[in-house]
Amino acid sequence: MQFQTKPLGDSFGLEVLDNDLAGIDRAGFEAVRDLWRRDPLVLFRRQSLTDRELIEFSRNFGELDIIIGGHATNEFNPELLYVSNLVREDGVVVGGLGSNELVWHTDQIYRDRPASGCIFYGVEMPDGAGRTSWCNTALAYDTLPEDLRARVEGRRAVCRYGAPKPLSTFMMGNEAKTFRRDAKSDAEIREIEARTPAVTHNMVLENTSNGQRALYLSPNNTEAIEGLSEAEGRALIDALLAHTLRDEFIYTHEWRNGDVMLWDNARLMHRRDEFDARLPRLAKRTTIYMEPEYFAAPA
Repeated sequence: MQFQTKPLGDSFGLEVLDNDLAGIDRAGFEAVRDLWRRDPLVLFRRQSLTDRELIEFSRNFGELDIIIGGHATNEFNPELLYVSNLVREDGVVVGGLGSNELVWHTDQIYRDRPASGCIFYGVEMPDGAGRTSWCNTALAYDTLPEDLRARVEGRRAVCRYGAPKPLSTFMMGNEAKTFRRDAKSDAEIREIEARTPAVTHNMVLENTSNGQRALYLSPNNTEAIEGLSEAEGRALIDALLAHTLRDEFIYTHEWRNGDVMLWDNARLMHRRDEFDARLPRLAKRTTIYMEPEYFAAPA
């Protein structure tokens, strides 16, 4: 089975045309998986999914993560993260991640076993608000200068949730504080930090099914690089980010209601623009331990 597609960005990203994910069959799913293996960012527009339909579609790609940190909206669907700035009449916050800027990061890199696949369903997405950008770290790796590639090969980064002192100078100023304040409350930060001590990950990942390699970076979560001094580690990660965060490796998305975006955190970093908190915004997200026979697994 083949889908009709068109490019999203100049260098990566695909939009699948005229397909209903709620009624997708096995052949359709396998075609989606083939597209996602080829391109780390895949968009379906005009979708209308129940929570169970979103969960069951996501489960085709692997085991689903169970949300920690208080953002699961009810006990029946702990696989869903509600990304929202909504507040109920009784003052209870619906979901999390609010309306502030979320700086460049890679989901769950602070975990020993990150769930690297993400499916994001935009339910109520105000026009022009909360644009999301992705940076293709596979393209960045492919174009690394030879000397920089040699410096990063075999290196492992020490990562922590909301690292209090990020190694990279890209996180200087208020960016790290902005991420921590907006993403979680202080109590939630303490809870997650207690459950997720510092871990190390390879800074280059490889998909063993096709040999594709990608940088695995998250500036706000990286506090050291094993085997390097602080100055050496900072010089390396800043050089990698300066190369990776070039315009030709970035796609920025203007959300519409009904958008479903699939992205692979093993090949992408992402960020979100700040937006007017008075504009109601609601999305639902699943996070997936991707099938290692098809996708790169962070290690």
